[in-house]
Amino acid sequence: MGALLRTFWGMVPIAAIALPYALLGWPLLAARRRRRMGARRARATAAVDCAVLLVIFLVFCLVTMPVDGSAESTLDLVPGADVTAALSSDGSLWQVIGNVLLLGPLGALLPLRIHRLRALLRIALAALVASVLVEGTQYLIHTGRVTSADDVLLNTAGATLGAALSRRGWRTLDAVPPVPVPVPVPVAIPLPRRTICEAPTLRLRVPRSVWDTRYAAIAHPERQ
Repeated sequence: MGALLRTFWGMVPIAAIALPYALLGWPLLAARRRRRMGARRARATAAVDCAVLLVIFLVFCLVTMPVDGSAESTLDLVPGADVTAALSSDGSLWQVIGNVLLLGPLGALLPLRIHRLRALLRIALAALVASVLVEGTQYLIHTGRVTSADDVLLNTAGATLGAALSRRGWRTLDAVPPVPVPVPVPVAIPLPRRTICEAPTLRLRVPRSVWDTRYAAIAHPERQ
């Protein structure tokens, strides 16, 4: 336990400074997201995003922080060597636990926000790539840490374990699709047919002789 505290003691003030900023950014981000989503989902997504950023920042600080008493980084590519040394009588089991927990929070939180990572195999591959980058950065900047294959495997296992523990809640923050409101279909109601009573047309048939007589009386009155 003392070796662990000596190794990670420098992270305590960094975490104490970064945590209030994360807590301050949480309600601000939630208030901004309330404009386009519900208040409960806005608070939950903002909390997850702030936690992810906080963990990434702490991992970055841990990777770049030099170790006292070590000038150069060492490279150990033999799988199982560090784990065997840690499990021995003079080893430190906390080193193994720390490597497992390093990417565990990211493995648990990232599937909540990134749909493409909702598979244990994808989480394992992403953690493997991230761990290789972390270990490679440690070795290149010469922070005095040990770059080993066991650290990569333990980091990958920790991220996969975190994803497996949070697997049931991966869809809790998904947007709920709105319930479609049935649109009333207009129904054509036939109107009652209105019939107009028309007066029957009366056609009076007058004999031609009558018309001839009347015409002759009007046209030739002298013949009367």
